Amino acid sequence: MLLVETEGSYTNQTTLNSLDVHVGQSYSALVTADQDAADYYIVASAKMANSTQLKTLQVVGVLHYENSTKHADGPIPNGPDPFDVDFSINQARSIKWNLTTGAARPNPQGSFNVSNVTLSQTFVLQNSLNYKNGMINYAINNVSYDTPQTPLKLADYYLNGAGVYELDKFPTNHSLPENVYGTFVVSGEHKGWLEIVFKNELHEMDSWHLDGFGFFVVGYGLKNWTPKSRHKYNIHDPIVRSTVQVYPKGWTAVYVYLDNPGMWNLRSQKLKNWFLGQELYIRVYDSDPNPAKEYIPPKNLLYCGSVQAPPSAPPPSPKPVPGPPPAPAKSASIITTKTLR
Repeated sequence: MLLVETEGSYTNQTTLNSLDVHVGQSYSALVTADQDAADYYIVASAKMANSTQLKTLQVVGVLHYENSTKHADGPIPNGPDPFDVDFSINQARSIKWNLTTGAARPNPQGSFNVSNVTLSQTFVLQNSLNYKNGMINYAINNVSYDTPQTPLKLADYYLNGAGVYELDKFPTNHSLPENVYGTFVVSGEHKGWLEIVFKNELHEMDSWHLDGFGFFVVGYGLKNWTPKSRHKYNIHDPIVRSTVQVYPKGWTAVYVYLDNPGMWNLRSQKLKNWFLGQELYIRVYDSDPNPAKEYIPPKNLLYCGSVQAPPSAPPPSPKPVPGPPPAPAKSASIITTKTLR
């Protein structure tokens, strides 16, 4: 039996013979050592890869009982079918937060139960692979991210984005008819609940990461997502992650509470997809200038692009050089004369 810990959250105890670990994720597992004293293979292998990768991307370890006299031998044990998507989805759905344990609660409502939250926004983000001008690029809603010369946070703070990006220019709920390049920046409502639906139209696994936040993973599914898919969400005891998998030709839904002001990157955690354009930024704006919420720029900030460093202050005027002290004044004698008569 494995007691699985996912990014700091304890899940329900479930008997597992294998565990899927996706890009950008980590687990800790307690193994019940209840077998005969011997050495046993532990195998980590690739899933949903081509036949060559399945053979080469394999790591073998040995679980050794202290009093073992029998070495591990024989063929390496086979894992689950590497292309069985239903098996992987069912396992992902089975990993839930254990509400019977005491722990810090990231949900501002005071519980991991998100059935009582009111959604402020919904993003439906679909990945795609495109060929344009003889180049391969990945995109979100048919927008392949174009990195500007001016960092977004500089442009946001000093220029309100002018000349660098146009806020909410690109759609967050549908795809454009054709692939375009652009600096994709969208508004996130401060202290609002955002639902994000990641759709994967490709025949390979994808993985998404959001900087600055953890999100509640409420649903996985295959084929197309529709509003009716919300009936299948787990809003009672979902786990919290910052990186989540999306299965081939499938979708994944998350809830995130936008309580952290800033300019936050949302991207594919697969480096190829990210490098070739599958990313956007969520601008969470709070008009309160309280530096406890968002720090002001440091004094040694580096400027570039459209934001140039302010002119340096003129050097202070030189202090006058003091001369020799003045000579002390001589005392004058007062002579009084009297006329005699």
